[in-house]
Amino acid sequence: MKEKIEEAVANCTEAVEGGHMDALKAFIELKASAKLMAEALKQIEELAIDELRNYPKGKAEMLGAVAEIRNTAGRYSFKHVDEWNNAKAIISQVEADAKEAFKLRLKGQTLYDADGVEITPADFTDGKETVFVTIPK
Repeated sequence: MKEKIEEAVANCTEAVEGGHMDALKAFIELKASAKLMAEALKQIEELAIDELRNYPKGKAEMLGAVAEIRNTAGRYSFKHVDEWNNAKAIISQVEADAKEAFKLRLKGQTLYDADGVEITPADFTDGKETVFVTIPK
């Protein structure tokens, strides 16, 4: 299966680069295929984990790859910590003020806080262009 997918992707890429296939159509088709692959992986992941439990140490080598069971990183939550919420609110306000100061600087104006201190404008970097594709379910 892997070889067929690799061949299809390589043929598509070569066709686009050779001018034999529309780049946008190929891009959309590849995006749709990537979505299908991600959904298929999600659908069978638990079954693959169950199968790996039959291998020593939950690790198997096949098809030139190593598959093993691993735990993802744990997550901390601070939403219930008052100090964290207060600090986050302060940071959000500083960010909002710095964004506003940046926008005003573009107009040749300066933003000051309630004490008359100039607010340092945020730095801004334009995002790069990309193709965003919405694939219906």
